Amino acid sequence: MLRVALFTLLSIFVFAGCNSNSGEATNAPASVPEFTFLNIADNTPVTRTSLAIQGNVVFVFFDTGCIHCRNEITAMGENFSQFKDATFYMVSQQDKAIITDFMNTYGSKMRDQPNVHVLLDSKYEFLSKFKPMQYPALYVYGPDRKLKAFMEGENSIDQVIAAVNK
Repeated sequence: MLRVALFTLLSIFVFAGCNSNSGEATNAPASVPEFTFLNIADNTPVTRTSLAIQGNVVFVFFDTGCIHCRNEITAMGENFSQFKDATFYMVSQQDKAIITDFMNTYGSKMRDQPNVHVLLDSKYEFLSKFKPMQYPALYVYGPDRKLKAFMEGENSIDQVIAAVNK
């Protein structure tokens, strides 16, 4: 219970709600940090070493209650064919059932793609390791695991496509 209360309090201070301003890469890690998330499809661990080895690696950190996350993920799904050579890792800290419902509703055009993985951050690592300040937060890393693009808050689909295809 204390862990949930601490997480909630930390989230309030860190995010101050969903914000719709695009961020700068000042806090984003220059390379993919070590982490362990769980793939909600089969509960297998996903780590830095198990990421896709070709193309860009895209992390989308979202909150299921955030309207900006809903809008951006819906738009990403509607324009999914425009993303080139990228693997998406959709990461959330909510309960598995809530994440699944969110993806069924807002990410339905993405969730079954072979290059989309929906992950649960059950250890609350994303905040400390990737350092987002707003929802959604999108990180694009190249095959060398170096940061290519970083965006926070709701962005236009054209901006998202340009960042992912960078």
